Amino acid sequence: MDEEVLSFDDMSVWMESCALTGAAAFFAGLRGCAVIVNGPLWCYLFTQRHIEQSQSDISHRMKCTQLDNDAIVFGAEEYLREALQPHIDHPPALLAVISGSSASLIGDDVGAIARAAGVTCPVVAIDSGGLVGSFADGWARASCAMLDVLLRETRGEVRRGVNLIGMTSSYYNGENDVRELIRLLTGAGYEVRHVFGCDMPPESIGDLSQAELNIVVHDELGLAAAKHIEQHCGTPYIAPLPPYGRAGTKRWLAAIFSALPPVRGEDAMEEIAAAERRDFLRINDLKNTWGELLFDTALIRAPRSSAWGLAEALRTEWADVRHLVVAAQLREDAAAAQIADEQLEETDTARAQGVLAAMERGLLMGSSSESVLADPGRMLYVPVSYPVVDRLHISDQPFMGLRGARHIEDMLWNGSVLRRELSVRAGIHG
Repeated sequence: MDEEVLSFDDMSVWMESCALTGAAAFFAGLRGCAVIVNGPLWCYLFTQRHIEQSQSDISHRMKCTQLDNDAIVFGAEEYLREALQPHIDHPPALLAVISGSSASLIGDDVGAIARAAGVTCPVVAIDSGGLVGSFADGWARASCAMLDVLLRETRGEVRRGVNLIGMTSSYYNGENDVRELIRLLTGAGYEVRHVFGCDMPPESIGDLSQAELNIVVHDELGLAAAKHIEQHCGTPYIAPLPPYGRAGTKRWLAAIFSALPPVRGEDAMEEIAAAERRDFLRINDLKNTWGELLFDTALIRAPRSSAWGLAEALRTEWADVRHLVVAAQLREDAAAAQIADEQLEETDTARAQGVLAAMERGLLMGSSSESVLADPGRMLYVPVSYPVVDRLHISDQPFMGLRGARHIEDMLWNGSVLRRELSVRAGIHG
């Protein structure tokens, strides 16, 4: 491979996502929502490339104003009106107009332009350029803008069920995680009313206030929306770490049970106990042949909630790790100090590259941005976040919950055993 392609910083810049992509991903997760990216074509194509990994039809619902230099000088109204035309005669359930950095500098009143053009459906217009921040910042900003338009404030009504807040198919394996969490909650007797951010119809946004409890899954995405709903509608929320591993799943359910007592909580806990008994026997058989699952160094680089949830499960349940490095938003609490031996900022690519370069008998849980520099002879690579261009995952196996715990442990053990077998064969033939 050409030496220039091996720049870790370049790979991260090219392949990771900004606030514009996060905002577009949020609206793409609303069923029947049309999206207009108000900006240059290259911004649109970058955003589309990320979202279409999980939503192959996004090009039919998301269009671009294709602003050029003239628009920056003289205004973008003409370009925007042209992009709005298809939605005048055939209005979608919701229209989102997302202005990137260059369009934000123009200062057009996008909502007023849409209404003047004759758009009759609800319109959410936001600025979400690269200067706003990360994918999560854009997603959170878009979710709150949506709530400002469509949330129906209700107090005193009879509430029932729970909502999952802050889940997206634009996180790697996100849709499968949604299905597993719904399965777990339904098994405990909860009614899961809505998943805010993943295949939810816009006309149901107003009903978010009717749940008894909001469960924030990825806090970097959904915490702002949960606080918004609590402030305007009085709906309480909890935001525990996502449920990775069997013990993590048990803790996650226990936090929910404490906030809202379940109808069949004992059934859910018995399922976990049965899985623990069965999986312990199978894993123990493998340990008798191959020994403990041990990594000298492990690097986890993923969105904040995923990174810390995976780190906790890896450290306490899945494997023995001598030095665990978490590259995500920093935490200063005591629990984080017990989980991670070293913390890196998610954007500290130089130090992450150094960890990879020095790794022996290691584990990388990250994306293709990191695996491009991972030596398969010195480490096991498990993809857990986008972008992923070097692995195929088309099954319905999640990462979260009981099924997710088994899926990840399958990858950890099978990958480790295969590497040991190859090492043994290389020694014999050497």
